[in-house]
Amino acid sequence: MPDTSLNMATLMASWLAAVLYGMNVVLYICCVRVLYRRGLVGINRILLVLATLQFLISTGHNVTCVVQLIRGFITNGGTSSGPFIYFLDMASTEHVLQESFYIANSVIGDGILIWRMFIVWNRNWWLCGPFLALLTATTICGYIAVSHLARFAPLDPVFLAALGQWILSTWSLSLVTQVGATLLIAYRIWVNTAWNMKTGSSHANVFWMVVESGAVYSFTTVILLALYVSKLNSGAIVGGALGQLSCLIPTSIIVRIGFTTSSGSTAGTYPSLRAVRPAHPSSQGTGTTKYGEDNAFVTVTRRTETESGQDISLTDMAYEGDAQKHRGLGDLEKGISISIPRGA
Repeated sequence: MPDTSLNMATLMASWLAAVLYGMNVVLYICCVRVLYRRGLVGINRILLVLATLQFLISTGHNVTCVVQLIRGFITNGGTSSGPFIYFLDMASTEHVLQESFYIANSVIGDGILIWRMFIVWNRNWWLCGPFLALLTATTICGYIAVSHLARFAPLDPVFLAALGQWILSTWSLSLVTQVGATLLIAYRIWVNTAWNMKTGSSHANVFWMVVESGAVYSFTTVILLALYVSKLNSGAIVGGALGQLSCLIPTSIIVRIGFTTSSGSTAGTYPSLRAVRPAHPSSQGTGTTKYGEDNAFVTVTRRTETESGQDISLTDMAYEGDAQKHRGLGDLEKGISISIPRGA
């Protein structure tokens, strides 16, 4: 299979990471705005802390990429072989830091995904336990790989077996976590809201949001695994992207939900909320879908009328906020009633 040079792979990886970091900057600003508007109480405070931590790690990842470009092409660019020899040194401080930042962001992203699954499945510790074990194993394998990397000789290739077994273990464990947790979350949402899973509904939006976000990161990880097993330098390009994607995906979900809610449509449903199986709407009754019991959310009830004139009540969950702000968005004019439990 044709491959690219190590110099070109590093340059492309840094360029792609920079583009994704720019997106992370915009998303983080939007995320802070969304969470402040909802009020920094309960889960919103935790989300802000995690988003800030991931953004700082992404910043560190991007800085190390830039430093490597400067040292490779400028500091060591006096000879034709200078950049190649520098980029081949996997034990350089900036490269070890870059991989450490990547592992940290990946572990935090997996942890957020497990937390969503935990809440959606009614805080089921039996179901969550194996995923916590996978997360712990991923963390251990990842930083063992980094420690091996830091002890490399200057011209040792990254495909050495001593390092490769830990790298492959890290990516494989993370992939199992991502695919398993995403499928469980999507299944739970689908089963609990299938009767209202029509195109454009809030439940369908949540379902596809969970599936799409998990699919993007998992597919990228699979590509990275395949390139590394094939011993191709182009894997470095995908690795540079993953260092930023692990922050971009969780933050984009928060922002997307926030913008959906503030746009005046039916309140967005955060995919980390607990789903309780709704009663199927009968010809004489109402159907209610309820997510979560955390006091950090408000209940938004949307009443719709079927073609036969029967009234159906659909209940979604939104974040705690000021009812007057929601009134200003036109929700009440659209027939949406809002009740706010006292904050946690």
